Amino acid sequence: MKKKLPFGEEQLKSENSSLRFMLAGLFLGVVLIVINCYWIVSSENRVVWELTDFSIFPTVLFTLFSVAGINLLLNRFTKNASLSQTELATVYIMISIATALAGHDIIRQLVPLMGNAFWYATPENEWEDLFFRYIPRWLTVDDKRILEGYFEGGTTFFQEKYIKAWSVPILAWSGFVIVALFVMLCINIIVRRQWIEHERLSYPITVLPIEVIRNTSGLFSNRLMWIGFSVAFGIEIMAGIHFLYPAVPYLDLKYELGRLFTEKPWNAIGWLPINIYAFAVGLGYLMPLDLSLSLWVFYLFWKVQLVFFSIVGWKTVGGYQGEQRAGAWIGIGILALWTSRKHIKRVLFGIFSKHPIDPLSKMAVAGFIIGMVIIVFFWSHAGLDYWVTLLYFGIYFVLCIAMTRMRAELGPPTHELHNIHPDKIMVLFMGSRKLGALNLTNTTLLSWLAYGYRCHPMPHQLEGFKIGSSLKMTDKRLVVAMILAMIVGTITAIMAHVVLYHKYLFARWGIGDFNRLRNWLAYPVSTNVSALKQIGFGFFLTMLLMILKRRFFWWPLYPVGYAVGSGWAISWMWFSIFLGWLSKRVILSGGGLKAHRSAMPLLFGFILGQFLAGSLWSIIGILLTKRVYTLFP
Repeated sequence: MKKKLPFGEEQLKSENSSLRFMLAGLFLGVVLIVINCYWIVSSENRVVWELTDFSIFPTVLFTLFSVAGINLLLNRFTKNASLSQTELATVYIMISIATALAGHDIIRQLVPLMGNAFWYATPENEWEDLFFRYIPRWLTVDDKRILEGYFEGGTTFFQEKYIKAWSVPILAWSGFVIVALFVMLCINIIVRRQWIEHERLSYPITVLPIEVIRNTSGLFSNRLMWIGFSVAFGIEIMAGIHFLYPAVPYLDLKYELGRLFTEKPWNAIGWLPINIYAFAVGLGYLMPLDLSLSLWVFYLFWKVQLVFFSIVGWKTVGGYQGEQRAGAWIGIGILALWTSRKHIKRVLFGIFSKHPIDPLSKMAVAGFIIGMVIIVFFWSHAGLDYWVTLLYFGIYFVLCIAMTRMRAELGPPTHELHNIHPDKIMVLFMGSRKLGALNLTNTTLLSWLAYGYRCHPMPHQLEGFKIGSSLKMTDKRLVVAMILAMIVGTITAIMAHVVLYHKYLFARWGIGDFNRLRNWLAYPVSTNVSALKQIGFGFFLTMLLMILKRRFFWWPLYPVGYAVGSGWAISWMWFSIFLGWLSKRVILSGGGLKAHRSAMPLLFGFILGQFLAGSLWSIIGILLTKRVYTLFP
């Protein structure tokens, strides 16, 4: 029988545990954030294509796998120096959030917007005459002589003229990003119990990290896992060697089926890749069956739409599929809020009543209100009307909630919604004149927020709470870790992009945003009825699918699959998701739940093997300073 400690000793032990948490988990998390941000910025801009288009990041999984392996060795020799499960989880959650910031769709799109308008302005595009007077100078760098260092590379940022010119925009944007992330965190805190404990959503993305953290020894000693790992790792390594030395053979698992369809109306299908990605097969296997089915079925549904449009002669409707997906995302976001309405109402009214509610939720409501007040004040100082700021961020947070809900419910390998910015949705409804040049210019500076919705920190925040719940971690500690990750990740990601772009000649982003602004101002548009019809179609089809799923037990298709099952990134992976679904269906039918669980280490190995090999190639590329093979696309 374990001897119970006296109250004083027990309290001291708890304080020592908290101190250990601060020193070990948080400190290591901060160090690895800096390393991972540098890794992502260096590799994605110089030596590989896209590492952060996925729901779970290869570099973060590589880091977790490496730290867990080292920790396992330490635990065998000296337990005092090893990390606990909660400390491992803290590290993983922190670097996931920070890597999302440094990735393809967030800070990488923000930093160029600070100077693009002034660098690329010409007499021909008339940018200076149309909107320069509306751009807040404290959010941008407007001196072309200063911008030479950033856009041409080959210099160092650490010169007085560069630091002086960039310091105010960097500080201003850093503050805004941190506040926006804090508002997202408050939303997640409010809904976390409803989605994790009450609705018990599956959170497929968290299954593998939890397994690595909680069962490191069992996973690392599982032969089936190493078989899957070896297969995926070996294929990826051979593909990388072939990239550097074409004479070396490799196994090509990518095929373009669309080129076979040359006659009308089937040629409207366009691009139809049949690719096998081991990690996507694994992630497809981890999803609930109906959800993985929905994902690949709706991918084909989007293709069938194009054929149908070709048959009936609707030449322009295929170009509105982005708007249709936007309607689906808005539908998912509103449905998520509607199904959580009782919980949200209980939290809101609990602040003013005697009914007990989670103290953290009370703080989150206050934090959300304070954060939104700061955002409105920030952008009113930049020139945005109050109503435009509230409407813009209202639309944006509905889309973010939709994306977070999709991840929690479906766990797709990727999710994207390109070219659907909140200001674009506003223009579709109201036209450009109603918003005005000043508002449109300022919302263009926000276009980085809504670039593609792929590597986004909000789902990683909520998944952090799911991981913490599985490992019995206190929510307060998680919130401390997340806030620290948000602050360090924001500053590190922005500085890494600014400093490394001054040193190297990287690709540039965000020019199209100012071209769109130019068109709105030079050629004002009115309400786009055709586009709104497509948004409405996507919205109401999403509602119909939800009604069918709730009313009929046998109905297999989820609206989340419709919302996510189209786009550039998912096109590369849909067939692999189909293989994951098929494998799970066959195994469950033949051997039941026991066989399904027995096979999971093999699929874990597929994910780990391909992601670790892809991460390794990116490290080799950084060291060799040359482009190397990339695991995606």
